[in-house]
Amino acid sequence: MAGRRPPSFVRAVRALVALVSAGALAASLGAAPAQAKAPKPKWKISWRAEFTGTGVPNPKIWNAHNGNGINGYGHQALQYYDPANARLNGKGQLVLTAEKKRNGQTCWNGPCQYTSGRVDTRDKFAHGYGRFVARIKIPTGVGLWPAFWMQTVEKKPSRYAEIDVVETIGNEPNRVQGFAHTAKGKVATASKLLNKPLSAGYHTYAVEWTSTGIVWKVDGKRYGYLKKYKNWPFDTRMFMILNLQVGGEWPGPPNAQTKFPKRMTVDWIRIYKRA
Repeated sequence: MAGRRPPSFVRAVRALVALVSAGALAASLGAAPAQAKAPKPKWKISWRAEFTGTGVPNPKIWNAHNGNGINGYGHQALQYYDPANARLNGKGQLVLTAEKKRNGQTCWNGPCQYTSGRVDTRDKFAHGYGRFVARIKIPTGVGLWPAFWMQTVEKKPSRYAEIDVVETIGNEPNRVQGFAHTAKGKVATASKLLNKPLSAGYHTYAVEWTSTGIVWKVDGKRYGYLKKYKNWPFDTRMFMILNLQVGGEWPGPPNAQTKFPKRMTVDWIRIYKRA
């Protein structure tokens, strides 16, 4: 018949009418339009440590500690940090080893009963805002206090700032934790229970530290956040610290079930900056 539209045209018109009607109905019911998701921050590599070779970690970047500090680093740590306990294993990893042994040195409480390892990049390398990630196998056991953390390069006590990428105690073998501290004390705590002990394998521990806040992640999954606040002290460069502490006010001393040696094995560290 002359002037009659083909069926395909009729179906297209009906579909269009239905779509417009549905949109009008949604608007009348107050339905919010779909919002595009904000793009995730893009990062590019800025610095890395792969720990190849054997012997001591690169002395141009890393300092190896020697001693028990003042009053056990201020919290009654029991270990004596010995540079011999921080070594590259020839497999691309840095190993901090805690041992139960006397070395003839004196700690805050008398003859030292334990040795362990601690390294840092103080006065050799520091970095500002960025994404800090380390792949680490953390030991567990009562009395252990392993950490990968950062301190400000600022010298004024009032400008003190610290970000603990991961700091946990072996007494809680399945718990991963991170913190932020200032001169006024602790300002953030991130905490998450994993299905298995941290010592069961390697995990990636990270913070995304920016001008708007700090995000803590484990294996790429967010588990903590600190939003920027007035008089934000986390606006400077920081150096990195890796240590395996024994004892102290938080975990207490090891018990008979904590078998030594204990090892904190660092596979790599990578720092990213905004692309």
